[in-house]
Amino acid sequence: MARNQLTLSRYEADMVLLPDDAGNVSEAVRVTVFGLYFPQRAVEPEIMVGDATALRVSVAPDQRSIRGFFRRPPADGGVIRVRYGDSQEGVLEGAFSRRNVRPLPRACG
Repeated sequence: MARNQLTLSRYEADMVLLPDDAGNVSEAVRVTVFGLYFPQRAVEPEIMVGDATALRVSVAPDQRSIRGFFRRPPADGGVIRVRYGDSQEGVLEGAFSRRNVRPLPRACG
């Protein structure tokens, strides 16, 4: 259990195009979690939805949101969690829903 609680308020999810290390581009789900404060620390933050862990997690410059990418859509009903090792953790009350994922814009097809 984490020693300090992160306050999380909501999330947004979008379909995006994400390149892999070989330069191939595929669809992925970008999850952005909003909260009061996400510090820039030496410990890399994690975003988890159920058992899935996001790739390429980054904190926004204003430190009020954090985002990561999932190559496969996370399962419906998964708990959304943000953590910094065992020192800080936050959990959203609402579960992840694939129905709330905004589709890829048609111009990106």
